Amino acid sequence: MPDMSRTAAAVWSDPDFATAWLDADPQGEHDLLALPRLIAARVVAEVTPRPQLVVDVAGGSGKFLGVMLDAFPGARGVWLDASETMLDRARIDLARFGPRVTFTVGDMTELRASGVPGGADVVVTSRASHHLDRAELHGFYREATGLLAGGGWMVNLDHIGPADVWDKRYRSVRRSFGAYRPSAPSHHHNYPLPSAEDHLDGYRAAGVEDLDIAWKAFYTCLFMGRAPQG
Repeated sequence: MPDMSRTAAAVWSDPDFATAWLDADPQGEHDLLALPRLIAARVVAEVTPRPQLVVDVAGGSGKFLGVMLDAFPGARGVWLDASETMLDRARIDLARFGPRVTFTVGDMTELRASGVPGGADVVVTSRASHHLDRAELHGFYREATGLLAGGGWMVNLDHIGPADVWDKRYRSVRRSFGAYRPSAPSHHHNYPLPSAEDHLDGYRAAGVEDLDIAWKAFYTCLFMGRAPQG
């Protein structure tokens, strides 16, 4: 496990911290990331209307996986996260899908070692890879893309590090949109966060050329790319 990933995993493995973070995570109409999750499902459906396997990496409470399994009733899901507390919450929030979901505890930089199967039609991850440096991020994309079936989707909804002047503007403006969470516990980040270009370069280094930023608001981006068919 890379050093930065090990540090992040240790924080999220603290039950008190993880519980406080989950309790502060916006829900319902206050969840500004509900839209990009839905956009991701709709874009996938345009090209891959009946995916069979969706893998959610660093899945947290399972919000992203839930959107995908609602959109694709014939799909089964694999949930993975390093936190036992997240596992407990995900089992509750995804219980309605019954045996369609398999739960696995493991690190996002060690997907195969954690038992994540190959042949996935979609791999999603959200708000996790910004804890990695550029080299670790690119390693994650290589391994995750290697788990995809031909033509499968690599989808990442995550925060990026913009130029300093834009970072200050975004942090100020976003509060008026309900995106500020004063009750959420703070945790360590290694700055600067990977940039949008770092992510796009990571996709390309993993062999994904069919890619785009499907949605962007402030410093959060929805990256979507489709693996080659071969």
